[in-house]
Amino acid sequence: MQFLRSTPTTTSSSAGVLLALYLTLVRLLRYRRRNNILRRYGDSSRRHNRQAMASMTLDEASAIQREIAQLEFPTTFERSLGFAILKTYGIPSISRLLVATRQLAEQATVSKRAADTGVIMSEIIYNKPGSPRSVDGIARMNFLHSRYRRAGRISDADMLYTLSMFALEPVRWIARFEWRPLSDVEMCAMGVYWRDMGEVMGIPYDALEEYMHLGDDESHDDGLAWLDALDAWSREYETKYMVPAETNKKLGWRTLELVVMNTPRLLRSFSLKVAISSLEPRLRTALMIDEPSPLHFTVFYTMDIVRRWALRYLILPRPGWARRRMFTDEPDPQTGKYHRTTYITHPCPGGRGFEVRAGGIRHPGARSGCVEG
Repeated sequence: MQFLRSTPTTTSSSAGVLLALYLTLVRLLRYRRRNNILRRYGDSSRRHNRQAMASMTLDEASAIQREIAQLEFPTTFERSLGFAILKTYGIPSISRLLVATRQLAEQATVSKRAADTGVIMSEIIYNKPGSPRSVDGIARMNFLHSRYRRAGRISDADMLYTLSMFALEPVRWIARFEWRPLSDVEMCAMGVYWRDMGEVMGIPYDALEEYMHLGDDESHDDGLAWLDALDAWSREYETKYMVPAETNKKLGWRTLELVVMNTPRLLRSFSLKVAISSLEPRLRTALMIDEPSPLHFTVFYTMDIVRRWALRYLILPRPGWARRRMFTDEPDPQTGKYHRTTYITHPCPGGRGFEVRAGGIRHPGARSGCVEG
């Protein structure tokens, strides 16, 4: 009988010990990837070394970025790229061109363009530099821009601003919404990667020269210095050119509606305003969108705080075998095509696997206006 009476206490003690061990394990593993990267580019105390960072190669930078995008912060990284595109719609010279192309005239074409952009950027970012899939993605991107650049309809400044959003928004979103910000070494990798991307795209960097090494006691020539200069330039560019326009509003609303399209209809309006809460005030003004109510801000930031806290203290890091994949690693044996593993709204393109259809979202070909594969 005494044994039975002591069992609850023993069980509680065991549960407490197991919980403490689990939380300790989370703490030990949570920062392991970051610390491993810092050791490669720092000293014994894991402080970054600018001289070592200056020698970072494109392959090394791409590997670090893929680790950030697929293992450390996959959800926020993916969302940040979508909102990077949205942010370019706050520049009237960009939104006017996109509206004039008629590619964004209807909701279905907005979805298709978002999918097409996602395909190209995923192939570039999630594959090794120089690999056939990465090279094909870059070639396709340059081809799509080429006729507008030759005709003078896309300025070098707008090209540089668009590039800056893909380089900077993941860094900013991770700092705002994740359980830790990127380290200087990780930001250096982002700078090395996107600096090379701009060179491949033929984007001149003359506009960045006056922003290099601002506030630095020493002169550095690495990806971090370039990224800092790009950040300073892009913020000043937004101050001058991110202003309200009807074309901004047209593209902005259609894109935001796309984000919540698969939300249950009763929650769609509320979810849209919660999503708008994540936008910076200047961008909301440029898109001519009213500021959400305090309730929407409260819901958004409460969810953010809870998620951030849970990831940092309660959830083990994502293992390598569970890395986020935008596309299948191997082509379909029947069609020879690669397929998306997930999608937000219309499946353009995708596969028929359970992972793609999770949550009851339409399967490819189901009245989406999109061709399978």
